[in-house]
Amino acid sequence: MLKSFRLGTAFGFPVELNLSFLLLLGFVFIAFGGLPGVFVVLLAFGSVLLHELGHALVARKLGVQVSGIELSFFGGAAKMVQMPRTANQELAIAAAGPAVSLMLGGAGLGLAALTHLSLFAYIGYTNLIIAGFNLIPALPMDGGRILRALLSRKMDFVRATDVSVQIARVVAVGFAILGLMGAYQLLFLAPFLWIMGSRERILARMMANEYTAGYRGFARGGVEVLGRNAWDDRGATGRRFTIRQRNGRFVIEEL
Repeated sequence: MLKSFRLGTAFGFPVELNLSFLLLLGFVFIAFGGLPGVFVVLLAFGSVLLHELGHALVARKLGVQVSGIELSFFGGAAKMVQMPRTANQELAIAAAGPAVSLMLGGAGLGLAALTHLSLFAYIGYTNLIIAGFNLIPALPMDGGRILRALLSRKMDFVRATDVSVQIARVVAVGFAILGLMGAYQLLFLAPFLWIMGSRERILARMMANEYTAGYRGFARGGVEVLGRNAWDDRGATGRRFTIRQRNGRFVIEEL
């Protein structure tokens, strides 16, 4: 994994830049027109940052802790250190990013129509593409999390995760095929999507198997996950957790 370094903060969230993003800028500089190409990528990543802020702000509003936002070769990520407590919370957090992108897309195209400036049109179309791409139902992308949240209303959390991951693997294979046909960034993204989907399955089992009431039971009183390590997939090979009640709240602690 390449190192990330902190750029600053936005609305109280640390913003980090992964070194893989610099590799992307270098590639664009060489292959797509030098500094103008780099400027276009920076505008796109500004839109990605706003997209991730949408996730982070809604998560904070719902009491789900976010440690920061990271920008990398593959885009951005709001790094949650707690799981949403209900399907509705996961749905709201996952949908917030695409909603921000859709609003920016509409605003950009509206300003382009009024001013006839191509820059606004570019911003509008870029945000619409970001929204559409992230709504692909492939876990852990936004669309996959929305799909899991909807499925978890009809089935248990682990089963909903498994179904979402299977769909994500079909999407990953599709990305690989499109990558071989020339969309090279998708070729890099395909194995990443497959691996992250597998990680989601591990996390679902590690957490949900220890809950007495399952994912839908989180709504009763709230559940607090103590420590970021509870989300580390390395714990799936032997670490166990227990539930205790403190001051009217259920708390998950490592044994």
